[in-house]
Amino acid sequence: MSNFEFINGNIELLDLVQPLWEKLNKHHELTSNYFSDKFRNLNFEVRKNKFVNDKTLEIKIDLIKDKNKELYIGYCISTINKDLVGEVDSLFIEKEYRKYGLGDKLMNRALEWLDSNQVKTKIIGVAEGNENVLEFYKKYGFYKRKVILEQINE
Repeated sequence: MSNFEFINGNIELLDLVQPLWEKLNKHHELTSNYFSDKFRNLNFEVRKNKFVNDKTLEIKIDLIKDKNKELYIGYCISTINKDLVGEVDSLFIEKEYRKYGLGDKLMNRALEWLDSNQVKTKIIGVAEGNENVLEFYKKYGFYKRKVILEQINE
């Protein structure tokens, strides 16, 4: 673990997240059975502006850097809204680094921050097609509460 550096901050780190976010978005595009076009048409600037323009949102970003390669290899974005709902908005680890428990570290850092800010509720949204992550989130006490269906306009 000593070759990984954890960097935390807020919106000033968003541009460093972009290449990793784009890989996650591409993953969603490829795994979605019904909404690939939504991911294909979503760009980072749109996503970034939702964070930047919502002045009621508190944001925490954790980045992981491989110090040997001088490369960012994972991130987690967490938010708290004005109603004290905390959300793990986005989490991604490069595939070749997933065996080191880095996702666990990011989740624990996010949950510690949410707890320290005394949120009332904690949520995570999982994209359709990415249900394989549900088992990972169960380890932290997250379970399906409801399923929202969206009609596809063809």
